[in-house]
Amino acid sequence: MGVLDKLKIVALAPKVKRSVEQDRRVKLVEQLTEQLKLVEATLGGTAYQRSKTVWITDDAGNRSKVQRSVKLRQWWTVGTNGAVQFGLRYGAVPLEVKAGMSAIEVSKLADIPLLIKALVQAVDQGELDAAIDAVTAARKTKAKRAAEA
Repeated sequence: MGVLDKLKIVALAPKVKRSVEQDRRVKLVEQLTEQLKLVEATLGGTAYQRSKTVWITDDAGNRSKVQRSVKLRQWWTVGTNGAVQFGLRYGAVPLEVKAGMSAIEVSKLADIPLLIKALVQAVDQGELDAAIDAVTAARKTKAKRAAEA
């Protein structure tokens, strides 16, 4: 009896393509996760720096991979009364949670991690799909107007 006879061999399951809504949710959850890491580092008194791998070409024409730091902007601001406002964004565009309002206020910076975790749950459940659709639709019409001009 051979080695392969002892193994359970099955057909490979086909990959399931995600929908556009699922892709948008994943993008927003990734951004919220970055903000969570940033606020946890701020609360811990350390610096958080995200890096990415990029290709560079030297003067001789040789290409190599290097790590570059990525500028990460915090989505929260501390007001004069000590309250913290967390401005939800999709990419670089403010995301309206309710009509005309794109920020959520908490009493102190230590509450931001709980807020971000709650927002991740809301995104996973599809509660912000309409707001994300509005942002992406506005971007498409802007691009269409620029192409027509």
